[in-house]
Amino acid sequence: MDESRRWVEFGHYLVEQRERLGLKRRDAAKRAKMTDAAWRELEIGRKESFGGIKLLPNPSVDTLKRVADAIEVPYEELLEHVGWKPAPSLTPGDLETVSKSNATLIQKIARLESRDRAVVEKLIDTLLDTP
Repeated sequence: MDESRRWVEFGHYLVEQRERLGLKRRDAAKRAKMTDAAWRELEIGRKESFGGIKLLPNPSVDTLKRVADAIEVPYEELLEHVGWKPAPSLTPGDLETVSKSNATLIQKIARLESRDRAVVEKLIDTLLDTP
């Protein structure tokens, strides 16, 4: 399935879940701490840019977590409908099983300010093509 179709199907899922809770779009957006327009873009599976160019949504991980909370579904379930795989979580014991260079990289990233970590995460997501 191409990515544009996947976003449209995600939008249908989002509408179904919102309606299951009896929420209006505005109320769901408010629960997710986002604008009505941003919520609408997720529901229709695209957004319009300057000049009327249609783009696919590109929500952050944080946004998707807030959307999952707003529609009361597990974050992992929401990711499945977006077509993304959840990132594996590492425990301190897991660091022993990864190579030293990976452990060093993880430690360096952990020392960054949260804003800088978000930039690194977005870069990695872009490189992997799986936000």
